[in-house]
Amino acid sequence: MFAEALRGLLSRVKKGPAKSTPTQEAKPQKPPEKGTYFIKFDSHSPETGPFTKSELRALAEDRLIHKRSLIRSGKTDWYQISNVKGLGLPLIEPPADKIH
Repeated sequence: MFAEALRGLLSRVKKGPAKSTPTQEAKPQKPPEKGTYFIKFDSHSPETGPFTKSELRALAEDRLIHKRSLIRSGKTDWYQISNVKGLGLPLIEPPADKIH
């Protein structure tokens, strides 16, 4: 269930802006973010990623990750996502059936 919801969300996130028509002036675009974060919904879930900060924010806003989800960057150790400073994600408490 989580994997299906994640795929649906990522398809919406990765679509990006619509292409400009010939009558519109083309605006410079920022280079795409590189995905450097890997997540686990909980300690028993498989690793998923890589994700960019923007994708992590979308997952948090859609309540697909929560305060006890695990995160790592690159090949570092796993940490509870709520303990990682600087992400600024709108995290929720985990569902009652997911608290271990």
